[in-house]
Amino acid sequence: MHTRLLLGIVAVGLAQNVGIGTSNPTHRLHLANLSSTDLGLLRVEALSTTHGSLGTFSSTGVLGHVAKTGNSADLLQGDLTFGPDKTDWRLTGNAGTAPSSNFLGTTDNQPLAFRTNNSERMRLLTDGRIWIGTTSDLTPSNNVLNVRSDDAASARAITARSDTIGLYGEATSDLGPGIAGVYSDLATGGIGFFARGNNLSSFPTNINPAGFVAQGTVWGIMGEARSTSISPRMGGYFTNTNATTYSRVAVRDGTNTYKIQGTGSVNTVIQDGQGGVRLMTAPEAPQFLFQDFGEGLLKEGKAFIPVEPLLLPHIVIEELQVWVTPLAPCKGLYALPTPEKGGFFVYERGGGKSDIPFVWGWGAPVKGWERFPRVSSPPKSQTPSQP
Repeated sequence: MHTRLLLGIVAVGLAQNVGIGTSNPTHRLHLANLSSTDLGLLRVEALSTTHGSLGTFSSTGVLGHVAKTGNSADLLQGDLTFGPDKTDWRLTGNAGTAPSSNFLGTTDNQPLAFRTNNSERMRLLTDGRIWIGTTSDLTPSNNVLNVRSDDAASARAITARSDTIGLYGEATSDLGPGIAGVYSDLATGGIGFFARGNNLSSFPTNINPAGFVAQGTVWGIMGEARSTSISPRMGGYFTNTNATTYSRVAVRDGTNTYKIQGTGSVNTVIQDGQGGVRLMTAPEAPQFLFQDFGEGLLKEGKAFIPVEPLLLPHIVIEELQVWVTPLAPCKGLYALPTPEKGGFFVYERGGGKSDIPFVWGWGAPVKGWERFPRVSSPPKSQTPSQP
């Protein structure tokens, strides 16, 4: 047997090909399969390792091996060693990264898209803007962050929750608000911005369309002007489109302070008993006045009515105006203000001595106010941004 093998090797060796298990080798070394269970395998003892190995050749053609690490996640490196890929983002997280050189994204002028269920959910544009739930800019455009929910009635684009401030917006110039809420112009109703406090759960539906709606168990809305120098400043400002009618609330104008200041009349409504309401209008005067009303009793044609002590420090009592009306027959009544006594006398005309009831009322200017005091004009723009 050894003789036949040697002769076979020599014979084929003259043709420069060596065959084992074949008399017609096609390569320099040809290991033929003798059967389906006896394959033409080559064993090199030096390549044997616990985890197996890969064969390799040196620069001089010497056969060697690359030892495996036993970690199935390791990859073959360019230097013919096994190890983790230092440039990939792994499903179980990465360690030892440097933000200046390791990142998730693109290096060319192309956006980065994120998908789930093979549908795009988010896209980072090349200029840094972000689309979430949309594949185009929302209106108005030029938004750094565009977020759109689906069309379901219960869907919300953004929900923010915090122990301090749920959502904070800041404008660094006078060009716009820190946070703006706009109801789509495709709808005929709705609320542009809705704020709810104190863990309330109901949503107002009977007051839209409205630009802003606020709910709270104690304060529905609160406004505070913090400047100590700007004039006028106010807690709230309300107007129509062209500012022909406006109302300022909690106003500091110059050195004076006002509860409400604005154009138009002061009104209330009452039920008319037929399911409707009717309007009532408050009288207004060019001077700030305090008023009081009451009932008195004339004895032997005379009575004295003191002004409420709480009001005395705030009115110009020397300019007190009084009116009286008898509630029983008499010769008539008249009033005589008596500033030094802090009130006024009521007498029956013609020296009468009647003992009758009467009603009285008085008005007096508030101290420190002139007639027709000047105030600042409202803004003239079509859409006032700075009251």
